[in-house]
Amino acid sequence: MIRLIEVTQDDIDNGKPGECNSCAIALALRREYKTDRVDVGIDDYSLPYLMVNTNPFEVKTKWKDLNINSFMESDVLDFIDCFDNQNNMYYPSPKPFTLEVVEWKN
Repeated sequence: MIRLIEVTQDDIDNGKPGECNSCAIALALRREYKTDRVDVGIDDYSLPYLMVNTNPFEVKTKWKDLNINSFMESDVLDFIDCFDNQNNMYYPSPKPFTLEVVEWKN
């Protein structure tokens, strides 16, 4: 199943650059999955990762990796780069976009 998540101008305005759980993408994930337990970042291989945990009462924290295709990976990397460097005049301003997540049934 494909889930489309809107990263809005409001998310951009209220997100915190460089903060894995409160950047613009994290705010959109919080809203979509109805949880404060999100993590957004770039791994050691320069690939973006998106994770959520929708069960705040789970003793053993079970984080869910959200899958994105290679085209979306590129869009997410570009967005994170622009968002985290939005005060640098050499970077374009981040723009709202639609995040496409592929969810697998367990």
